[in-house]
Amino acid sequence: MMNQFFVTGTKTEHRKKAKDDYIICINSNKKKQLCMGKFAVIAHQIQNENKNKLLKTHCRVIIDESLPDSQIRADQTIRNAIGIPYGYDEETTTVEVYPLNLSLFQSINEYISYLLGRRYLFLRVNISDIPDLEKNLSRIPLEAFKLLGTNESNRIVLESPIKNNKNKYILKKIDIKAFELSHQIIEMKTNLQKEYPDRYLNADEILKIKPDIWPIHIDRHIRDILILDSLDAVKVRRDLFDLFLNEVREFGIIFFLSLFTIVQILPIKIDWWLLILIILISLLIAVNIILMNIRARLK
Repeated sequence: MMNQFFVTGTKTEHRKKAKDDYIICINSNKKKQLCMGKFAVIAHQIQNENKNKLLKTHCRVIIDESLPDSQIRADQTIRNAIGIPYGYDEETTTVEVYPLNLSLFQSINEYISYLLGRRYLFLRVNISDIPDLEKNLSRIPLEAFKLLGTNESNRIVLESPIKNNKNKYILKKIDIKAFELSHQIIEMKTNLQKEYPDRYLNADEILKIKPDIWPIHIDRHIRDILILDSLDAVKVRRDLFDLFLNEVREFGIIFFLSLFTIVQILPIKIDWWLLILIILISLLIAVNIILMNIRARLK
């Protein structure tokens, strides 16, 4: 098949072109044959005694002319996300690669997120626990918030490649509030896996990846929108717009109250045009400080 490749790992020099994203590498000839742009979908078929499932995700594309037509490189996190375990056989393990089409708005959004700072995570989809059913929220590990550069109860963006009516992959996104996946919830899930193994799937037993990527618990209506099921990988980053609004609420009100106080105590007469100019300059300074704070959240 033209879109089927043997897969090996990326190297340090490839990561320099990643732009804070996960990558695959392919030679320019195959990239052109597949009509591929800056992004691609990579898929891997899981076949074992426990499950038969196609796992896929999306990533950035880097050119590597040293690769033969039959081979690509992929980041280790990508390989784990699509169910390729550590110590796999590079000579027999194959993946499928397809072009991913982004809309103009998505391309602009992707560029802005890169400028303001981001960190992507792949998370393993799990069914929501009973107390969270039919609620528009997600549960992720506490450490994930720090890596994403956001806080608990803030919104995160979930991204998933889906096929449109022309059988082409497009990117579907949804933003959702995120809360901590506590030890009590993890313990509850472990018990449910033992009691209802067909409903609450055990990724360790099925995928044989240890350690696996972190889990995310989301309700069925969110999974349906993104066309995701248990064990699928979803790509996650912080919601910059939501984070900006939170910073405005926390920082902006204090800033403008301070500005008003300063204007009142200045020993000079301030005309309306000068007041407007002061407000505009102050607003510009405030926005820049907020954007700097947002970028600084990424450790």
